[in-house]
Formats: sequence, C-alpha cells, structure tokens
Amino acid sequence: GAAGLAIGLIYGEARISALFPTVVGFFFGYLIGIIRHLKSEEFRRVIVIFILFVFSILFWMTYEQAGSSLTLFADRLTRTTIFGWTYPSSWFQSVPALFVIIFASIIGAVWLKLGDRQPSSPGKFTIGLFFAGIAFVVIALAANLAGSGRVSPMWLVVVYFLESIGELCLSPVGLSTVTKLSPGRMVGLMLGVWFLSISIGSFIAGLATGLFAGNDNAALTRGFGIFAGITLVAAIILAVLTPPMKRITPRAQ
Repeated sequence: GAAGLAIGLIYGEARISALFPTVVGFFFGYLIGIIRHLKSEEFRRVIVIFILFVFSILFWMTYEQAGSSLTLFADRLTRTTIFGWTYPSSWFQSVPALFVIIFASIIGAVWLKLGDRQPSSPGKFTIGLFFAGIAFVVIALAANLAGSGRVSPMWLVVVYFLESIGELCLSPVGLSTVTKLSPGRMVGLMLGVWFLSISIGSFIAGLATGLFAGNDNAALTRGFGIFAGITLVAAIILAVLTPPMKRITPRAQ
C-alpha cells in the first residue's frame, strides 16, 4: 500500500544518494592515477583546475538553491498577486533564464571592450562567487523583513538578477579556462571534471535543504545567511589565491 510505496521511495533515494559519491570516488581514483604521470608544468596547470573545481562546487551549491529554497521563499513569503490576479509562484523559475538571455551578450561585450584589462579567469570566478554571495545576503534580508506577511516579488527578481550575473561571470569562463589549462591529451577528461563540479554542487544543494526545514521564515533566514557566509568567504579566499595561480600559469590566464 501507501506505506510500502513510501518505504520503496526512501530505499531508492538512499541507494541513489550512496551511488553518486561512489561513482565520484572511482572517477577521482582514475584521475589521480593519470595525474601522477604528468610533467611538472602540466601538473601545475591541473592543480589550478582542481582549485577552481572546488570553488565551482561552492558556486553551484548556492546557485542551484533556485530549485529548492528560493522556490520555498517564492511560495511562502512572496506576493504573487498583481491587480487582483494571482499567478503561480513557480513562474519565478523563468526569471533566471530571462536574465541569462538578456545579459549574456552584454557581459561578453564588456570583456571584449576591456581586452587585456579584463580580470583573469580566477578573478572572474571571484566576481561570480561575490555576486552569488550578495544575492543571498539580499534574500536573507528579505526573509527577515517578511515577518508573518509576504514581501514584494522584486526582492526575488533582484536575487535572480545577481545570481545570473554571477553565473555569466563564472560558467562560460570555467569551460574556457579548463580548455586552456588542460594538457592536450586530457582536455576532454578535464571538461568532464568541470561538469562534475556542477553535479556535485547540485547534489550538495539538495542535501542542504535540511537547513531550510520548518514552516517559519526564521528557517529560511538562517539557511540563506549560511549560504551567503560560505559563498562570500569563498570569494575572499579565491581573491587571495588568484595572484599565485596567475604566476603558476601565466600564459593561460
């Protein structure tokens, strides 16, 4: 009956949760076996990729809250009525896509305009993390202000705008950087590592939904604050690491 179905779903979810880390572990074991035989310069380049890999996980862990905690915020604490007409809170999910479409070419044009004066690849990663962190500062403030009522939808629109700018600074640059840094015979494999960082970030984002447990806005405020803190600290750390990373791989920055 229903109880059996519930147990089956829980059991299936547990198997999937265990399978993902296992596959990731085997993949990294294989990767380490290959890296051991790299030349000194190639090894340094791969190390830089792995540093960016860690920060990419932290970014996507935050960004992918759009499908969980930010949707809870939209449903619980955001006004979804305009001129007496009520629209589904799920419609907010289309906002990030619209911002990406609108601003992708603009961000690209900014980098072209700056030319040699544009930030390095790690610098762009730092900017992306900073925007994601500020987005969660904004949403934590909005959740705190909500009280027992609902706030303007513009709070969520601003959050999605900041996150989208962060994604446009980090995501395309990540693919380009991995391509430039990877040893020629490992480009495909290292691109797989980049996409793995997105998967791991999304996986952690799903596990982190426990931070938002509870039906009050205090749980959301606390969870948003934690994500804001983690992401902003990560941006600061990466900013500190950027100069030595540029010295290690000057031609690929």
